[in-house]
Amino acid sequence: MSLEKRSMRELVAAVAGPILPSDNRESWLRRAARNSGASYRQAKALFYGEIDDPHHRTVSLFREAAGRHEARNLAAQFESIARGINARDADFYSNHASAFLEVARVLRGLDSAGTEGVRDGNTSIHRGRNGSDR
Repeated sequence: MSLEKRSMRELVAAVAGPILPSDNRESWLRRAARNSGASYRQAKALFYGEIDDPHHRTVSLFREAAGRHEARNLAAQFESIARGINARDADFYSNHASAFLEVARVLRGLDSAGTEGVRDGNTSIHRGRNGSDR
């Protein structure tokens, strides 16, 4: 299997998630299609190597979906860290916990909007109410 075909399969897997005991290949590919906004046929074509152009629209949809998935996972990790350090010593770590929660909020914003906190290619984590940097 070529490197490109393997990476396309890995991209589909990243969007679909693990194959569950209740899944078959078709239901798993349908989940990948739903998560990416592509059709089942497009997901299947990507998985089986029928789409091999890295600039194809379907590849872009799957890359964006994989990025959203990763943003959700990172946000959950930052929230978990914030809870952990708050439980340890809320007074001492309150500024750190707030920073972790702010990062999680921005990541969740990226998940839905795709651009929150981004300006001129640089990510700005701290935003004031009027949108200016703090």
